[in-house]
Amino acid sequence: MKTIDLHVHSCYSDGSLTPAELVTLALSTGLSAFALTDHDTTDGIDEAVRAAKNTGLEVVPGIEFSTRFLHRDIHVLGYFIDYHAKAFQQELHGFLAARDIRNHQMCDRIREYTGFPISLDGLSEYFPNAVITRAHMAAWLVEQGYVETRRIAFDKYLGEHASCFVPKSEVTPQDAIRLILSHGGVPVLANPLLYALSRKQLHLLIQELKEAGLMGIEAVYVLNRGSEEAFVRSLAEQYGLLITGGSDFHGKNKPNIALGTGIKSGLSIPYSLLEELKTATPVSNFRES
Repeated sequence: MKTIDLHVHSCYSDGSLTPAELVTLALSTGLSAFALTDHDTTDGIDEAVRAAKNTGLEVVPGIEFSTRFLHRDIHVLGYFIDYHAKAFQQELHGFLAARDIRNHQMCDRIREYTGFPISLDGLSEYFPNAVITRAHMAAWLVEQGYVETRRIAFDKYLGEHASCFVPKSEVTPQDAIRLILSHGGVPVLANPLLYALSRKQLHLLIQELKEAGLMGIEAVYVLNRGSEEAFVRSLAEQYGLLITGGSDFHGKNKPNIALGTGIKSGLSIPYSLLEELKTATPVSNFRES
C-alpha cells in the first residue's frame, strides 16, 4: 500500500530538518507523498519541491495556521494553496507580524522574570530562517543551560498557564479558512482532539468552521487511538468533511514521532486520502514533483 504523511514540519517553523532533508528521509522511509505544513509560513516549500524533482515523491504544498477559538489554540491546515500569489504572501505577513509582537512580549517577560538574556533578535540569529515559536524559546533555554528539558521550559515559563505565557492575538480559524479558500486551497481542521474542548464545544467549533468553508478534518493523527480515530471519522461523516492524516513530524524536536509512521510505527496513512483531497482542489494548484 502506498503511504503518505500530510502533517510535517521543517526548520522553517519548529521542525529540526531542512525541507531537502525531509525529502531524503521520506524517500528512505518509502513514502509516496508528504505535505510540508510549517506554522504560518510557506518559505520551505520550493526547496522541498526542488529536492523531490524526478524522484517520484510528491510534495504537497501546505501550511498550518495558528488561531484562537474559545480562548484555545486551534490549528487549521491548508493544502494546495497558490502560495506564490502576492496577495497571499501579503496576508501571511500580517499573521507573522502578530506572531512577532507576541514573541517580543514573551521574551520580555522571561527576561524580567528570570534574568535570562533572551530576545527575539537573538533567537532569530540562533535559528536562522525559522519562524520563531515557543518551541524555539524552549530549545534555546535548554541549550543555554537554563533548564534541563523542553518540557520543564514549557511547564515553568512557556505553557498556557506558565509564568511568562502571552496569549496569541485573536486570529480566528474562520480567518485562516477564508485565506486558504481565497487562494484555491483546501482548509482542514488539525488534530481536533488536542484542544481540551468538550464534545459540545467541539461540535460548535466544527459547525462554525463548516459554515465558513471547512472542507476536511484530521482523523488519522499520530496521537489518536482506535476509538478516538473512529470518533473523528464519525464527525467527518456527520459534517460532510474529507479525512486527512499526519504524523505531526518535527524531527528531533519531537524525537518519539517518526515521519510517516508516528509512534512505534503505529501510523499508516493511505495514499487514497491524498487522492480524495485532490478531488477538492483546483488542478491548477497541483505542484507535482
